[in-house]
Amino acid sequence: MKDKMIACIQCKRPFVFSGAEQERFLTLGFDIPKCCPDCRKKKSEIIEINERQKNNNNKRCKSRREAY
Repeated sequence: MKDKMIACIQCKRPFVFSGAEQERFLTLGFDIPKCCPDCRKKKSEIIEINERQKNNNNKRCKSRREAY
């Protein structure tokens, strides 16, 4: 497969979707990416931070409930 240039829907910068990546995505059943690798990484970091905060809030709520 040939490399494709795709414009990121978030930052609007073009990025290369290589032939090897296309084959891997096809094999795994994924859609063509709409965001560049940088934006995908930022998004995953935000999700990870939110999950950590959510878990910490749940721990605090449990300890408060146990105190009563």
